[in-house]
Amino acid sequence: MIFRYCTIALTALFLTFGCKTAKLPANTTSIPTATITEEGFLNCFAAGTSLNGQAVWCEASAVVFDGKNLIFANDKDMPAGQSPVFMKTLATLADSTQSPTYLTQPTFSATRKYEDFAQTPDRKFILLTTAFDRVKPGSHDWDSYNTILYWRSGDEQHPRVLAPDDTSRNSMAYRHQIARVLATSEFPGEIPYFKIEGLAATDRQLLFGIREAGKSYESFTYQAKIIGVSYRIEKNGDTERIRLLDDWKLINDFDIAKADSTLPKPLALSSLEYDPFQKRFWMLTSQEANGKLDAYLWTATSDELYANKPFTLIRDTKGQPVHTPGHKAEDLTPLDANRLLLISDDDRARTTIGSQTRQPNQAAYTILTVSSQRNRMSQ
Repeated sequence: MIFRYCTIALTALFLTFGCKTAKLPANTTSIPTATITEEGFLNCFAAGTSLNGQAVWCEASAVVFDGKNLIFANDKDMPAGQSPVFMKTLATLADSTQSPTYLTQPTFSATRKYEDFAQTPDRKFILLTTAFDRVKPGSHDWDSYNTILYWRSGDEQHPRVLAPDDTSRNSMAYRHQIARVLATSEFPGEIPYFKIEGLAATDRQLLFGIREAGKSYESFTYQAKIIGVSYRIEKNGDTERIRLLDDWKLINDFDIAKADSTLPKPLALSSLEYDPFQKRFWMLTSQEANGKLDAYLWTATSDELYANKPFTLIRDTKGQPVHTPGHKAEDLTPLDANRLLLISDDDRARTTIGSQTRQPNQAAYTILTVSSQRNRMSQ
């Protein structure tokens, strides 16, 4: 009888435990998967465009979707009457008969080597940064390579320079703060050289993605570091300006090789974006070595990013890494809750998509469809 009672008790305990185990979805996380659903070439300007007797190549390095237009930035100078910053609608993206609209305000043409767009989560402001990778001691000739622009969405005719004052024509004032955050034991105080290729905006901070850092553009290491600074909106009548605070700090120091040793080397950060639809960050890491061009997509939640946790490599539904073989994707922008558009800067390589070969006036683009997969995490 005692054995019977014990057996019943143990059975009841097992069933109770089993029911609780079956109800363990409390700790779950959404891991996105992605699939390439469209690829093509964008015509940035007319075929045969030249500057100083040399053919101009479209080396598109930045893109943003403002809800109405796609805005692109070429990191090369353009002839008079055109601009390195231009717009197309999503519907005419691959239509070679529809010319882009060029943003010809002097500020856009005076600023050089654009690298990444960002948009505030409320979609009120768009920002565009240069690489900050060139300075000329004793001269202001290269100051324009150190510039961040911003404007109200839909009012790209009035770009402003992000600076502590209202009269600066560049953002050189922030260069030393960035260099100090990137200081190392080898370069105490501040690092001599760095290159920005990522820019993202939350509702309180701007985040800058660092691709290169070291002694000079000839002696550096590839990076995937993210530094941040708080900002506020300063209102004066009908005028709104973005002002940065003085709390620059290193947010995330991502070791790509440690995260996935099977990926090709070297890879380094080439874009950073905050996605208000998915409420997560996207990072592109690209390769440009020995004639090989490629880029991989990663993601992190805000909690993961600010806790200095590694990004997660995005894979397709078959478990393979999502990447752009033959193309160096340099920026991305959310089109909606489920689609990302990537733009590639393939330098001057005659890259291909299917039977098409890239022409100097073209840049490759890729559209990814993103879905989320609920995976249970053990307690």
